[in-house]
Amino acid sequence: MDKPKNCISRSDAETLSKTWWESRGTAIRGAIKHEDVCAVNFSITELEEYIAYVKENSEDIDGAGISIWLGSYPKDDEKVPVKKRGYSTVFLSPTKKKAAGTFSEDENDFEENEEIDPYNNGSGVWPPGVY
Repeated sequence: MDKPKNCISRSDAETLSKTWWESRGTAIRGAIKHEDVCAVNFSITELEEYIAYVKENSEDIDGAGISIWLGSYPKDDEKVPVKKRGYSTVFLSPTKKKAAGTFSEDENDFEENEEIDPYNNGSGVWPPGVY
């Protein structure tokens, strides 16, 4: 298989991570008063399973996609494992194309597909650090 066109170099990834830490990481650490997760890992199997689920439930959807959202677990939610409470996460949310003429030039041409459940429960990479 050929490399996908949107792959970036490790050097570019390092620059993105370093820039995030310098522009946001320190502020977040100061705001929440503790170190926080800065990367979340999902296995290939997990991602393939979720993508297959989204594809199967998006057969009649124009421009199906997936957004990756930043989130944070509540500190006091007993449904959340203790080790994840108060820490950052990401979740995946299915999207669909917006109908033509329903968005302006400066808006996204997609929206959340609320017919399909989002996906979460990756493993936060610990300890946090620059890529």
